Amino acid sequence: MWDMESFQPDFAISPTKGYISPGMDVPFVVTFRPSKLSQAVQYEGLRCFIQGSEPLLLTLAGSCVEVPDTKETLTFTCNVRERQSQTILLSNPSSEAWTLQPILEGKYWKGPEFIHLEARQKEKAYQVTYRPLTMSSENKKHQGSIFFPLPDGTGLHYHLEGTAEAPRCSGAISRQVPCRISHTELIPVSNWLHRPQRFLVVIDMLKPENLESSSVLQGCSYIDVPSSAKEDYQLTFLSYKEGVFSAKVSFLNETTGEYLFHMVTFKVMASGPISTVKMSTAVRQRVSSTIKVDNPLPVPVTFDINCEVPDVSVPQDFTVPAQSKANLALEYQPLKTGESTGHLVLQSNDLGSLSYKLQLKATSSRPGKPVYFRTTLGSRQTVTTKIRNFAQEKTEYLLQTDCADFQTAKSISAAPASSGGSDLNVEVTFEPCHLGEAKATLQLSSALGGQYCIPLIGLALPPEPQGPFLIPAGGTTSISFRNVFPKSTAFQYTVKHPAFAVRAPGMLRAKSSTTITVSFTGGRAPVTSRLVVSCPGGSWIYHLRGLPSTR
Repeated sequence: MWDMESFQPDFAISPTKGYISPGMDVPFVVTFRPSKLSQAVQYEGLRCFIQGSEPLLLTLAGSCVEVPDTKETLTFTCNVRERQSQTILLSNPSSEAWTLQPILEGKYWKGPEFIHLEARQKEKAYQVTYRPLTMSSENKKHQGSIFFPLPDGTGLHYHLEGTAEAPRCSGAISRQVPCRISHTELIPVSNWLHRPQRFLVVIDMLKPENLESSSVLQGCSYIDVPSSAKEDYQLTFLSYKEGVFSAKVSFLNETTGEYLFHMVTFKVMASGPISTVKMSTAVRQRVSSTIKVDNPLPVPVTFDINCEVPDVSVPQDFTVPAQSKANLALEYQPLKTGESTGHLVLQSNDLGSLSYKLQLKATSSRPGKPVYFRTTLGSRQTVTTKIRNFAQEKTEYLLQTDCADFQTAKSISAAPASSGGSDLNVEVTFEPCHLGEAKATLQLSSALGGQYCIPLIGLALPPEPQGPFLIPAGGTTSISFRNVFPKSTAFQYTVKHPAFAVRAPGMLRAKSSTTITVSFTGGRAPVTSRLVVSCPGGSWIYHLRGLPSTR
């Protein structure tokens, strides 16, 4: 145990008492704090009492000199809570090594506790670091000093002056976020003090200067951060339309005025389709569907509607009342079979664009109402039927049947249809080539109007007798006859009464017509008979009446 009173007033030693084991070394720290100027301060016979032994004696000597004039002023400038270092060059001109313990004043400066200089060593660097935790002002800069006491009784004194500027941005955050989806950004907030801090959160919009009602950028008003710790601040962002939004988010200690800040930028991209609308129907049949559109704003919103699918009908504009939902009706009336996709886009100045995917399927329609025909073999019957044309542009329909008994034009033109469709007349001619029933399908096809199928049903009856054909005595008559068969056919012409003579070709080409000439030689009385034209496919009867001679 040391006799502490004997060290007063210029010296102190620690520890003042304790225990020591055999073979153990205990270091003591002696502090010299002179109370007055003196070139020689010496204390002799300072005793340390040891149990069971004689006291140990210690002699301390020191020198107290005036603080020398400031050799130099070191100026530091950096942002608050950052660092700047400078070096002081020290030299030892003596023949003995020095170990110097600088005296550093000023709470924002730090340096090594000791520096060792070898004998006659020149310009050894000692580094002083400035790390301010508070901002300085123009009229009140941070002040400090460092004093190097030298063994030769002199010393070196430096004045320290620091300027702590406003903090640098703690981080720049840039994110791409989709429309109408809330995004939470975690901003790290660090506490640089060894005590808890409460920060006021200040959000300053940079672009645009003022947020519209269609965008939200918000978070809690305060955040508490424990000492020397870090916490995440939750910033919530939501925008209903595309754009770039930039803000400065500051965290302010209202008591000290110190703060830190982050720069936040959100690039809002058009989101994908909100939903998929599926519709399926037969061609030329209408089907309806609805889309529920939400308006979260406190004002009514009017949308312009754009749909590039020609088979889908929508209104030109659509208004949703404030803070409510409304149903948008759309109709699908396809003209051609198949599956297709498309997009429906609702555009407004307040809520941006809303996109919906359309998934469409058009199936074949049922055949149209059958068209019936009834005629005799060798005759023709023409019937006019109708289709409903929905093509909004002028188009041409190609016509085709799968049976030669039914004939139509190769194509017909259709003018642009009205919104509800327009009737288009189609003529079909039935010319049977055999007795009995004949069936066919009339197909109409157009690149714009799609396809139509109409069943055709014809009934061919046996030829009915024709006439009588009156022939004057010594004169002739002509009877039209047609080969209704699809190939060249040989016909036989038979008249039972010898007073009549027939002149006609024996072989007729397919679907060709001819004239049968019948002559009558005459007599005193009228003569009746009949002409029979026959072939393997049928026979035709023509009644003849010869008129008597007038002489």
